[in-house]
Amino acid sequence: MMKDVEVEGFLKYLVSNGNLQRLATNFDNAKAPIHRWFPFLVGFSHNLVRETIKYFKAHIRDCLIFDPFIGSGTTAVVGKELGVNVIGNEVNKFLFDICNIKVSIDGEIRKSEVIDCGVKLIKKASMTWRFTDLSNEHEILSRCFSENNLKKLVTLRELIKSANMNNKIRGYLFIALTRSLNKSANVGINVPYISWSHKRVSQNAFDVFLENIQMIGDDIEYASKIMKNEVKIRVFLQDSRKRNARIKDGSVDIIFTSPPYLNNFDYGESLKVFLYFWKYAENWKEITEKFRKISVASATTYYNEKALATQDYEEILGKKFMNTVPEVAEEIISKAEQIRLQKRKRSCSRKKSFDLLTLLYFKDMFLVLKELLRVLDENALSFIVIGDSAPYGVHIRTDVLLGEMAIGMGFSSYTIQPLRKRGMKWRSLRFRHNLKLRESLLILRK
Repeated sequence: MMKDVEVEGFLKYLVSNGNLQRLATNFDNAKAPIHRWFPFLVGFSHNLVRETIKYFKAHIRDCLIFDPFIGSGTTAVVGKELGVNVIGNEVNKFLFDICNIKVSIDGEIRKSEVIDCGVKLIKKASMTWRFTDLSNEHEILSRCFSENNLKKLVTLRELIKSANMNNKIRGYLFIALTRSLNKSANVGINVPYISWSHKRVSQNAFDVFLENIQMIGDDIEYASKIMKNEVKIRVFLQDSRKRNARIKDGSVDIIFTSPPYLNNFDYGESLKVFLYFWKYAENWKEITEKFRKISVASATTYYNEKALATQDYEEILGKKFMNTVPEVAEEIISKAEQIRLQKRKRSCSRKKSFDLLTLLYFKDMFLVLKELLRVLDENALSFIVIGDSAPYGVHIRTDVLLGEMAIGMGFSSYTIQPLRKRGMKWRSLRFRHNLKLRESLLILRK
């Protein structure tokens, strides 16, 4: 219970003890042990989670934190460092696996074991990579990597999968090879879209792999000294729009998360090189079926526009939404209509259905908030890092609308702390709007 904790006091603490702009991005994760294993492009700083947990932990005995969009595990890793139990949902199997590998460190595996195993794999791969068959690899991989580097990467992948080794070590080598893809590529792959026009000099895949093994070994040695092994970390392969029966009603003390934004960011697109390389998906259709269709609608590629053509906006939102938060529904529908009008004015050939996306996004987030309300203890707090958007130049106050939606659903209050300005680097685009966007910390109290 946190009956006497003042949200404003926390925000004053946050402002005085951290650079808010850095806390809203993943810049700090790129060099931080464990977090750097896969610093996801759309992640947030581990320091923002850390400052939040440290501030509120003293008020809660046996604190349980829940992250419904745990991704590559920022919240989970911080929890294990600070001695706080964490549970999380993640619907993306690739990110789910990375998160579990990150929090598996318990001192059982030593740095030398990981390095020795990795070096042996490189020696074995060095003798066989020239004979590796690439005919079963996705064609995008052959465009991203030289033939020699791709053969080396695939050889290491198959050895990691088949070698007789401790499963934790296998996981660490999985991370080392995953990190190796970026520097081994001829183009930028760790971006929303592959940078085909930006050619670059790739590094030898074996050298990069060895470099990453050394780094992971160093992090394991460091983390085994500070990680609290008595802490319980449990991650569920679960859609947060649906009830997770393994989480009891009112059992969560703090929620900390950052859900997808309404900005047309396609997680399947951004991760496709990794998904194809590790065989999570064999083709575009599988990415849609296995990743897009089971995720919060945050991109126009996540739904079938034709299937929605016969429904009006009220039908898309649904009666439950319309009846529970009518004023929010009214604003969302109004915004969707404005977006549709702006879409018609555009002269470009590829006009995206941002009006439908806006409706589906808030419909999905309505379901997410319903689940958050269920699992939170009375008077407990939910911290949500979220950004607004402006599809076709129509401003969507995502943080405010989610806050108002939460009130209508049963939360007692919401507070918004702006963190940073967003979207500045896209101003040169032909159809770019001039609106100032922001990223905020939305705090909901049950």
